[in-house]
Amino acid sequence: MWRRMWIVFSKEVLDNARDKRSLLVAFIYPLLGPILLGTMIAVVSRVAVDAPTQGMVLPAAGAEHAPELVSWLEERRVTVVPPPGEPHAAVRRGVAEAIVVVPPEFRRAFDDEKPAPISVVVNSSRLSGLVQMNRVATILSDFNQAIWGERISARGIDHRSLQPLMIESVNVTTGAHIADIFLFMVPPLFIFNLFMGGVYLSIDTTSGERERGSLEPLLINPVERWVLMGGKFFAALFYTTIAVLAQLLALAYAFKAAGGPDSTFTYSLGAPQLIVTFLVSFPLMLVAVAVQFLIATMTRSFKEAQTYLGLLPLVPALPGMVLVFAPVKAHVWMMAIPALSQTLLLGEVMRGEALDLMHLGISVVSTTICAAAIVYVVARLYEREELVFGG
Repeated sequence: MWRRMWIVFSKEVLDNARDKRSLLVAFIYPLLGPILLGTMIAVVSRVAVDAPTQGMVLPAAGAEHAPELVSWLEERRVTVVPPPGEPHAAVRRGVAEAIVVVPPEFRRAFDDEKPAPISVVVNSSRLSGLVQMNRVATILSDFNQAIWGERISARGIDHRSLQPLMIESVNVTTGAHIADIFLFMVPPLFIFNLFMGGVYLSIDTTSGERERGSLEPLLINPVERWVLMGGKFFAALFYTTIAVLAQLLALAYAFKAAGGPDSTFTYSLGAPQLIVTFLVSFPLMLVAVAVQFLIATMTRSFKEAQTYLGLLPLVPALPGMVLVFAPVKAHVWMMAIPALSQTLLLGEVMRGEALDLMHLGISVVSTTICAAAIVYVVARLYEREELVFGG
């Protein structure tokens, strides 16, 4: 039995290796997502930095009206320069990310120890503009706090006693950076590509052979049909495994390249994370191939199967896309749902959290049972004569 299944497996693997489209899906397509994600992380990492005001260049219109502010900024290594033209137009065109505008009335209000007006022109539609606005707001707030403290102290009052709160910010993340939000995008992206690795072989070995007329002669051979199905199934699983491994290596390289010397994105995928990710996702790989064979077996044509299987990766990836914007705490009952449990577990792996062994066990068992049930249905369909005609 195993020898006959091996023959079918070898034949399908070799035939698929000769097809450039299948190799493109298995080797090239899984690289696109990690490359795009790594590029986004690298760009964002270089826009936002850990020390936002050090070495900062701040265009300011009317800086001559606020010499105290300019001197205070220069002491903190902020270089104040004239704005490149009219502030609003310059920011709108992207010539400057943010420009401080000091009106002439600033001087009199500041000397009279009254609130002095100041404006910050920024384009909030640009990520770099939002980051720059946060930097400018932070340093102006520090200046405001310092001058307020000096004025209160000059009146013989300890300004610290007037503060209602003493707030301390404690960051417990391993990579305190806006780019870390992209870690939440890895599980849905990974699962989406997982359902693409062996899809072409799954279609071609059933719907494709049916249209070419080679399926009927194959079925009349003195070989159990479930053995034929098993050989084809393991061949598709082989290419799915290749696609997953290629994607994991690409993600590891993308994270390493994104976390360069000038980046605050410090997360990297090491060998332990890669192994755990593969083990967590392997039961879902079984489900992916089983569903692909189920659809390819029930559809009547190659084009129909291609249409359904082209939409299939969106279904398991949807929970992960929702969790990117609305993360939830993992519960035991969630681990019994294929795709959702892998999304939650992969998210924990990406964030460097320890996996709950009970959650992992429930996910593996429930997903494997689901895959076995679908494979059993496909095997029964292979026993039916309608398989030659589809539907």
